[in-house]
Amino acid sequence: MSWQAVVVKPSVFVRSGSSAELTCTYNTHSSEGFTLEWRYAALGTPAVQAKRVLYYNGRLYWVNSWEGRMALVQNPPVLGIASIRITNAELSDAGLYICEVTNPNDWSSSGHGLINLTVLVPPSVPVCQLQGNTYKGNDVTLSCHSSQGLPTPIYSWHREQNAAPLPPDSFVEDQHTGSLMLHNLSDAFAGTYTCKASNELGQAACSITLKVTYGGTAAVIGGVLMGIFLVLLLIGVTFIYVTWNRKKHLQNTYANELSQVKNNSGPHQQSGGNLLPIQLGTEDQPDLKVSHFSPVI
Repeated sequence: MSWQAVVVKPSVFVRSGSSAELTCTYNTHSSEGFTLEWRYAALGTPAVQAKRVLYYNGRLYWVNSWEGRMALVQNPPVLGIASIRITNAELSDAGLYICEVTNPNDWSSSGHGLINLTVLVPPSVPVCQLQGNTYKGNDVTLSCHSSQGLPTPIYSWHREQNAAPLPPDSFVEDQHTGSLMLHNLSDAFAGTYTCKASNELGQAACSITLKVTYGGTAAVIGGVLMGIFLVLLLIGVTFIYVTWNRKKHLQNTYANELSQVKNNSGPHQQSGGNLLPIQLGTEDQPDLKVSHFSPVI
């Protein structure tokens, strides 16, 4: 093994809620100008963007809220040990830590080391879901997923104890994604299904009830036929109404015309009045002889 100015343990695994020690040692003697710096980059963040969390130059400085959860294993860190301890580790503590030692009087012994911290978490309670219509003869998929869990949980499905086992070719289970595909549903598939998510730190489970119903393609066809029947019925009723209404209109029109014909064929006179006398011209008037014994009326 080649000589190194700074020696670290490159990978550290800790269970969530426990303490983690990040080991860092150096091979120089602290003197004037000696400094120690710890930096941190969250998961997915480049090392060059790591932010300072601890700094020592004869005095100890903390950044942000790390002081309450991080401590030097040796304080002051001047005897070759620059390790730190994180208490009550959280999932958000996972990432890259950089231990850097600088000694201006001994540049050959200055250097840095990288440590990857992994926080192990038991699976969170998974969520069970059903995708598809549970009609007889259909295919459906049961899904199961935990939002947290490191190492990545393995998923397994099982039915209640008294349920008869399903035929081997009627389902497909994926233990990595948590899916369970059920083919050609029948009454035998009905019941409660339980999914268990597990890793080295623990396990959690969820359940879902499957009820097989009758419908599917036959129900769709029946619905379409019923829709067609209702449309045809509506068209028939509309046609009958329009025909009846037109016939009634023609009957009323015929009755009105017949009444007018009858009225026009009768004498033209005014009710309660006298016939108007015919006015004759003077040349057309006959010679009238007036009797002295008959008054002119």
